[in-house]
Amino acid sequence: MYQDIAPHIYHNPYHPCAPKAGDVILGYEGDQILMKEDGTFLHYEECRQEHDFQYLFAINQIHFYLSDLANEDHMQKVSYRAMRTYEPSHLAFAAITGWQLYQWYRDQKYCGRCGEEMHPDTAERAMRCPKCGNLVYPKIMPAVIVGIRNEKGQILLTKYANRPYTKFALVAGFAEIGETIEETIKREVKEETDLDVTDLTFYKSQPWSFSSTLLFGFWAHADSHQPILMDDGELKEAAWYDRDVNVDNLDQASLTAEMIRVYKKGLD
Repeated sequence: MYQDIAPHIYHNPYHPCAPKAGDVILGYEGDQILMKEDGTFLHYEECRQEHDFQYLFAINQIHFYLSDLANEDHMQKVSYRAMRTYEPSHLAFAAITGWQLYQWYRDQKYCGRCGEEMHPDTAERAMRCPKCGNLVYPKIMPAVIVGIRNEKGQILLTKYANRPYTKFALVAGFAEIGETIEETIKREVKEETDLDVTDLTFYKSQPWSFSSTLLFGFWAHADSHQPILMDDGELKEAAWYDRDVNVDNLDQASLTAEMIRVYKKGLD
C-alpha cells in the first residue's frame, strides 16, 4: 500500500525547525501538485528564500515543508491522483500526505468560533486562535472497507456509480457520529446492498490522504441466499465472484486492492 515505504522511515512527531539544503519543499494549487519540469520535487536550496516554510514531517533525515511555489520558475502542475503510482514511493507518500495537510491549513485560516485569524501552534500540529484559544487539529475521517464473503467462498465486488474510479471495489463508507466501526460496517453494507453481515474480523488499517481518511479494513460474512438490493445512488454493480475473477489493473496503493489480491490468492 502507498504508505508502505520501507526501508524509508516516516517521522510524524511535530518538531518544527528551519529548512536546510536537501530538504524538500512541497507546493500545491487546489488538486494540483507543483513539481519541477523533470517530474521531481523542489529542494530548499533551489527555491526562492523569501517564502514562508511550514514544517510538515520528516522521512529518514529529510524534512518536508509546505510553501507557496506559484511564482517559482520552470514548474509544472500534476494531479494529486498521480501519486498513486509515482516513484519513488516514499516521495509519493510524502506528496499526498503533504496535500492532505495543505488542504487542512488552507481551510483553517480563520477561527470558526470567533473569526480571528488562526496561527500554527508551536508545540503540536494544530492551528490556534490567538483571541479565544480555539485549537483545531488536522481532519481525519474514519471509514471502513469491507471484504464480504459467503458460504460458497465467493466475494462481493462492487463498482461505484457516478465516480471517476471505475474498477472493482469493496463496500466502503464513512463512520457516523455516535457509532462504532463495527456498527459502521453493518450500516454501510445494509445501505448499499441490503445484506446483513456477521463474523466481522479486522484485517488492516490504512491512512488514505487522498480523502483525509483513516481506513479500517474488515472481513465479514453474508449468506448468499440474501438478495442483493443495490443503492443505485452509490453503486452501479454489486455481485458475488469466485477467486478466479479477472480483476485487471489492481494498483499497489490501496487497501481495497490489497484485500482483493489477498482473497484471490486464498490468503484470507
